[in-house]
Amino acid sequence: MTVLRFSQGDALRCRFGASPLWETMSAVRVLNGARHRPLYAGWVESKRDVVAQLDLTQLKALQPRVGFTPDFLTPPPKASRAKFATEIARVRSTPLDQVKTELVRSRDELNNPGAAEINKMLQDLSGTREQLADAIESAWTLLVQPDWPLISRVLEDDIAYRGQQLTEGGLAALFDDLHPNLSWDDDRLIAPRYREPGRELTGQGLLLVPGVFAWPYLVMVLDPSYQPTLVYPARGAARLWSDAPAPPDPLARLLGRTRATLLVALDPPATTSALSTQYGLALATVAEHLSALYDAGLANRRRTGHQVHYRRTEVGQAVIDASVG
Repeated sequence: MTVLRFSQGDALRCRFGASPLWETMSAVRVLNGARHRPLYAGWVESKRDVVAQLDLTQLKALQPRVGFTPDFLTPPPKASRAKFATEIARVRSTPLDQVKTELVRSRDELNNPGAAEINKMLQDLSGTREQLADAIESAWTLLVQPDWPLISRVLEDDIAYRGQQLTEGGLAALFDDLHPNLSWDDDRLIAPRYREPGRELTGQGLLLVPGVFAWPYLVMVLDPSYQPTLVYPARGAARLWSDAPAPPDPLARLLGRTRATLLVALDPPATTSALSTQYGLALATVAEHLSALYDAGLANRRRTGHQVHYRRTEVGQAVIDASVG
């Protein structure tokens, strides 16, 4: 069991961050264990030709299904909206003694099946560091970057939703809904299925990073050299890799199919532009329907920065439930 203990200062220093580097490494992990993660079957199939152009041998050796993946490959983002170029530069500048320590740990922990490959990497630490960074950069360019506009919208929607939870209900509301393997007890965040040593956050706070490729896992970075970080599955990731659910026919007859479709899509919260892209509708059309749903009390809206996120209300959910009952 892993326990993180919060002080009053930690509660004030929790923040969210989006990381293209984390998404890239998580996408590679999905490829490495696709049969265990059916949510991504469609995405894996769509990238089959692209994957054939990549050499992921080293990265896969360092991402065992069970065991340690070197933290230097995914340093927690320092900015709330990190840039890939900045993040990969941090990987390339990792001290070689840290590279060696983490490679050895990955090799030796829980009989990593990639141990032989890691032994080769240990023979030339500087060259290995560059090769790993090059492999990550190629994976970003071919696997993730083409979809980044859609991926980043899901991450932004998740952060907006979680931020509202934190504002309205505090840490208890945030963590009780974040992941099934987490619970909040007084001033402690408890992860019963994790083996990492617990720690006092001592005023550093906790960095929360949503990931569209994270499902169904939860990842903790607790090395003292980094800000404590929690990577969790973003709400709405399934919308990227599967067809959006069709509205029930009774609901479509009541509201019209387009308006009903948008109402069903408002979990998790979404922006006008995200829905426009997802459904191939004009921005003005989506805005008109969302305004009608808002006026009818079926959706509410909240401004976050320059964006307005729409979310289905309890009344909107009740209308959907009644149409399928």
